[in-house]
Amino acid sequence: MWGKDLYVHLDEIYQNMARFCVLFASKHYAQKVWSTHERQSAQARAIRQHSEYILPAKFDNTQIPGLRPTIGYMDLRNMTPNRLADMIIEKIGNRQTVNYFPPQPDRLYKSLKARSNKSKGIAFSRAHDLFRNLQRMSKDEREIIFQSFMCGCPAELPDNIHINMDLLRRVTDFAPTKIHRLASGLSSLGFNITYRAHHEHDEDASLRNARVLVIEWHDMSTDDDVVGNATVVVNAMISGALENLCEECGINHLRKLDFSQLATVTRSVEARHISKGKSTA
Repeated sequence: MWGKDLYVHLDEIYQNMARFCVLFASKHYAQKVWSTHERQSAQARAIRQHSEYILPAKFDNTQIPGLRPTIGYMDLRNMTPNRLADMIIEKIGNRQTVNYFPPQPDRLYKSLKARSNKSKGIAFSRAHDLFRNLQRMSKDEREIIFQSFMCGCPAELPDNIHINMDLLRRVTDFAPTKIHRLASGLSSLGFNITYRAHHEHDEDASLRNARVLVIEWHDMSTDDDVVGNATVVVNAMISGALENLCEECGINHLRKLDFSQLATVTRSVEARHISKGKSTA
């Protein structure tokens, strides 16, 4: 909020942007100027919305102006912070996340075996650069990348991932000419995409002649510490976003650019339940 007009900014949050407002009521809250401003904005929203919005949580019996005694509240004198947090999570339900990259992607670090602060910093820089590049792509361009890493062969990682063109055509439902056109436009975002024949030692002649699309991603950051082939980061981000999710849920996360799966604290409820079931099986 550095540099913002907080009077205007907070009014916008409490009146228009929030789903709920948890109001921590106490004698101190009632005396503060800023809390009064926030409460009035929240109450204006509640009146306009005609449905539950303000969720009172009381530290004492102080009466808060405009807060009707008939509104259900939580008595914090008889409740632990963890219990209140659980009730808030239950109230807001599953989070719909779009264009999200977690600030502490600890599960990504684990996948990349980044243990030191320096290696974590490099991993974060590369991953966030990739996230920005994905935002700059069209929907169809992203589909080429996602399906290639989901269905392609990882045998040549960390150098590249490759996929049979016919398979890519089938999973994207794009014509080969469209795939070529989309792929050729991604070089400015660090994706080096080439074509080759299938492995020459394959006994099946038709397979030997099949075209294979080969994808590398090079981080084009100006920081010398992170320049280079970072295809393995793309693979870790996409596989991490899919982990413990069915194919449909996983691709929906990717299409929304929802990388919440890369952090323990923002991991989806479905994935937690599946993972927990596996660990107890």
